[in-house]
Amino acid sequence: MPSAIVRGATGQPGAVAYPSGITTGIFNDLNFVIPDYIAGLVAKYGNSSYMLAMEILGRTTVESVNTTTNTFSHFEKGRPFGSGLVNANVTSSVAGAAINITLKSPESYNNGATGTQSPFLLNQVVKIRSNGRKFRVTAITRTAGAFVIEATPLGSYTLITGNSGTTLNAGEGLETFGNQLAGESSDSQGTMQQQLYRYDNTATVIRATTKSSDLASMNKTQIDFGGGNFYEPTLAVQTMNQNMMMDIEDAVMEGVPDANTTDTGTTGVIPDVEARGSEIDYVQNMFAIGDFQNLTNVLDANGGPREYHFLQDLKQRQDINNLLFGIYKNGAISYGSVGMSAEAAVSYGFKGFSTDTFDFHFHRYKGFTPEAVFGYTPTQGDYRAYFGLAVPQGMVRDAKDNTSRPQMQWVYQQNPDITVGQRIYSWGLGYTQATKTTKAENEYNQIAYVGSRVMASEQFSILKGISS
Repeated sequence: MPSAIVRGATGQPGAVAYPSGITTGIFNDLNFVIPDYIAGLVAKYGNSSYMLAMEILGRTTVESVNTTTNTFSHFEKGRPFGSGLVNANVTSSVAGAAINITLKSPESYNNGATGTQSPFLLNQVVKIRSNGRKFRVTAITRTAGAFVIEATPLGSYTLITGNSGTTLNAGEGLETFGNQLAGESSDSQGTMQQQLYRYDNTATVIRATTKSSDLASMNKTQIDFGGGNFYEPTLAVQTMNQNMMMDIEDAVMEGVPDANTTDTGTTGVIPDVEARGSEIDYVQNMFAIGDFQNLTNVLDANGGPREYHFLQDLKQRQDINNLLFGIYKNGAISYGSVGMSAEAAVSYGFKGFSTDTFDFHFHRYKGFTPEAVFGYTPTQGDYRAYFGLAVPQGMVRDAKDNTSRPQMQWVYQQNPDITVGQRIYSWGLGYTQATKTTKAENEYNQIAYVGSRVMASEQFSILKGISS
C-alpha cells in the first residue's frame, strides 16, 4: 500500500451561520495594535494571519478617498536602459559595412503592439548581446511596429550573432547606451526618459454583522469563552472578529472581481502579481536546487531587494524542507528577524534561509490551505496546492510624489465620518445599546473599506508546483 493520509483534516464545514444572529459587546483588535497586545493577539489568532504580521510591521495605511469611485493610484518608473530584438535574420558579410535592422514587435516598443515608442536614438551606441560587438545608429525609419535602424559597426567587423557566420539572427538582443563616441565639437541629441506607469486599484467594502436576542444574551453556559465570560454571544463576537480578519486578508490577497456586478471590488495582490510579476514552475514533490536558482535569477534580474517573505501552502513548504534538510543536514535553516526580533519571528511562524544574496523568510500560509482553514481535503482540484508567493520587503518611492512605501501594502480608505486612522469601524444598536430599537435584541456591525497596493510587482514572484 502506498503512503497516504488515511484520515486527514476534519471540521468541515466550519463556522455556523445564524441568519437571526447572536452577539454581545464588540471589540476590534486591529484598531489598536500596539506591542502590549501582541501576545494576546498571537494566542487568539495563532500564526496563520499574515494580515496581523503586516499590521505590526507597519505595512498598512489609511488614506483619504479623493475620487468618487474609491480609486487610489501610484506611479512607477520603468527601466532606465532600453533594448530591442531583431525581427528577422539580416545578412552582414562585409566588415565595417552598415546593415538595416527591423525591430521586433511588441518586445522592442514601450507601448507594445502600437509600436511608436522605441528606446533607439540617432547616434546611440548599441551592443549585440551574443558577442558584445558595438555599432552606431546612423539612421532610423520610424514605421509603427517596425522601426528600421541603420547599424554601422564601430570597428572593422561584421554585425552577426556569435563569432562566426554572416547572419544577425532573429531574436538577437540589442542593448542601447548613450552616445559613447560623440567626438570633437559634438552637438546635442535626442533624450532618453524612463517610462512612467500609473497603476490604479479600488477599495472593496467588507461588512460583518452579529445579532443576539435578549434571552440568548442572558443564558450562561459552562464554557469560559475568555476573560471569565460564560455567555455564548462572546464566542460569536470572537468569531466575527476572526472572520472579519479573514475576509479582509482574502480580499486583499486574492482580490474581489466585480465585472459582473454593479459594486466595486479590488484587484488583489496575487492577481496583480499574476499580471505583472514573475512565475517560476517546478515539478511537484521534486523541488531541486536548480528551481531555487531559477527563482533567484529572476528576482535578481528584476531588481528585487535582499529580503523576502515567502508565503507558502504546506505542500510546497514540505517540498522545500525536503530539499534544504537533505542538503544542509547540519542546519543553515534559521529563524530570522522578519523586521522584528527573532522571538517574534518564531511567534509568527517564519523561518529564514539565505542564498544567492537573498534572505527568504518562509511562512506556511494557512490562507492557501483549505485543510487548515475549512477542515476538508479537496478532491476535485486545488488552485493553491504547491503554491508560494515571494513578497519583497523593500521600500520604494512613488514616482509621482516621492512618497516611500512598502512594496505590498494594505490600503484602508478613510471615511470622513469615521474616526481618523480607524481601519475597521464598529457600531452597535439594540435595546441595551446607546442607539435604541424596539426589538429586544442587540446588533453589532463591522465595516472596512480596503484594497491592496502592489509597488514594483515585477519584483514579486509566484513559485508554483506543477504535476509534470
